[in-house]
Amino acid sequence: MKSAGAYLPANGEETEFCRHIRDIALLGEKTFSPRFSGFLTEREQKLAEYTASSVGVDCGFWGGYEGAVRKMFSAPSEERENYPFKAVTFFFRPKDKLTHRDFLGALMSLGLKRDQIGDIAVAEGGAAVFATENALSLISSEIKKIGRVGVKQETGLKIPIPEQEFEEISAVIASHRIDVLVAAACGISREKAAALIRSGAVAYYGSEISSVSANIDEGGTFSVKGFGKFIFSHLGFETKKGKYHALIKKYK
Repeated sequence: MKSAGAYLPANGEETEFCRHIRDIALLGEKTFSPRFSGFLTEREQKLAEYTASSVGVDCGFWGGYEGAVRKMFSAPSEERENYPFKAVTFFFRPKDKLTHRDFLGALMSLGLKRDQIGDIAVAEGGAAVFATENALSLISSEIKKIGRVGVKQETGLKIPIPEQEFEEISAVIASHRIDVLVAAACGISREKAAALIRSGAVAYYGSEISSVSANIDEGGTFSVKGFGKFIFSHLGFETKKGKYHALIKKYK
């Protein structure tokens, strides 16, 4: 069962976002020409998917590579190579140890909006940045240093994207309610999990969740303040006592 609250706007800003997505979706369907959003967060992607579905329009998402977090929305669904963004790869000395925050700060200092920038994947000695074509033009001409570190650029994805690492947590659970999953993921009692949820410490797809009985979809991401970010990866077979084996992954 899907938790409808994860797919419905929670405030005026999200309501306006959904209206915008609805307009994009309907225009794309009417003109038989795909329309695109900027780069969306995981929460925005869920809202966009639900909104497009509610008006009967097919949609797609792409962020430049499998496993991307920030993605663009298209309606109708479009081939990946046609999404209006590209990658730029930065190279620097491995000993300089640049971080995601370093790159994001340098990009935002150019006056770019956050939805113009997709994922920033940082590896040893290199980083790939996905950006809209307009943003990429500014980045290419202006970014010569990240902080005090000199960098070189090449258009396109020129480095392997580092794989996200996880700690796997196996659990036997009675259901896929959020309080059950938080308890299993954090190694605490359901009572403590419920208290965390009611205090606003738990978010589902980036949106605060307050109902302890809300169901979480397989593949859904949730975060708990003080404990980290998790994926409800897989619900396995049923035990003789009517419970289920589950796999939860914690982001490292």
